[in-house]
Amino acid sequence: MFAAFTMAWTGVGFLVGAALALGIRSLVTIAPPASNATRLTAAILTALAFGALAWRFGHLFDLLPYSVLAAIGVALGVIDILEQRLPSVLVYSGVALVGVLFATSAILHSRGPDFLRALVGMAVIAVFYLALALISRGGLGAGDVKLGGLLGLALGWLGWSALVTATILGWFVAALVWLLLRAARRRRRGSLVPMGPYLLLGALLTITVVPT
Repeated sequence: MFAAFTMAWTGVGFLVGAALALGIRSLVTIAPPASNATRLTAAILTALAFGALAWRFGHLFDLLPYSVLAAIGVALGVIDILEQRLPSVLVYSGVALVGVLFATSAILHSRGPDFLRALVGMAVIAVFYLALALISRGGLGAGDVKLGGLLGLALGWLGWSALVTATILGWFVAALVWLLLRAARRRRRGSLVPMGPYLLLGALLTITVVPT
């Protein structure tokens, strides 16, 4: 029964990813429109994320907000790779939808303290990334700051350890990829790395794999 549910939710993820992939075309303004291969990849990644989340949460209510985060996160990651930007409309939509679902869970399941921690986590990470953006003078963009708020909200709901782990993991993966690209002479010194995909990957791995 559990396996069937996981497979079914994976299928839902593929359909959701395919639908969002169509919307990516309208949000891409500089780079060439996403190819069929890119859209298929986005749908597959969303399906895999939905499957991992179903395995992690089962029938728990938390499956809904984190599936929303995964779907929007894949779309954000694709756009960030193509254009190195994170559309505010997607980030704000994620904050609104995930926030409403967490608030609903807090009311239905008496998880007020978790919701309060999620709000504080959103503020803490957003302020932290804003400080980094100001210090780096463009090394971290406004979109990354907004994404940090969304991820802080989602990870704060699970706990402070999840928030810290995901943040460190995302930055570690980004640094590792940058070093590998530099070693392969695929990236010039001082060139920027789109942080969105790595921050999202760190969050997803923490949510689905790392014990909290």
